[in-house]
Amino acid sequence: MSHFIQNTLSGLKILLNNNDQMKIISYEGEVREITCSFNSEAVTAEIEKFENENSIKLPEDYKAFLTLHNGARIYESIDDGEKLGDGLEIFSLDEIKEHQEIEYLSEHGIPIAHLLNDCYLILDTEKLKGGDPNHLNILEFTELSSLNLNFEIFLDRYIISQGEAFWSWPIYTAENYYRTR
Repeated sequence: MSHFIQNTLSGLKILLNNNDQMKIISYEGEVREITCSFNSEAVTAEIEKFENENSIKLPEDYKAFLTLHNGARIYESIDDGEKLGDGLEIFSLDEIKEHQEIEYLSEHGIPIAHLLNDCYLILDTEKLKGGDPNHLNILEFTELSSLNLNFEIFLDRYIISQGEAFWSWPIYTAENYYRTR
């Protein structure tokens, strides 16, 4: 399997200005200013140590991300020059370890990212062990559901959708959209 994660991130970075910022269009025509920041890469030894400590082999697409950036913040909103702390926060390996200490997260798998309000991306360890390529779950408040995606496809779609919750789009129809906003 070839991974396109580097192409996705390179495409995003091309759109950023010299301050790692850009304007995006959001729901219903709202224009927002955002920033993206990327940690330096993780070395293979760090990834292997994490895998050994957790008795799990991380998915190849996620490891491809880590070899580029050991954590990132993508589509973090800016208001009057201040970062608002929203968007997608992809954890570094050390941050994953910290979040694994939170029982309600670790009981569902390996928490790898935080997004929106109280949502986490979780690698489903049972699916990983079973070879299921759709190993990414989302924990929204207290409800865990499968995204039927891997990390690479999730990240690509998140970037294409400019940080919007694309996974919930199918539930909004012309009949209910206006009642739910």
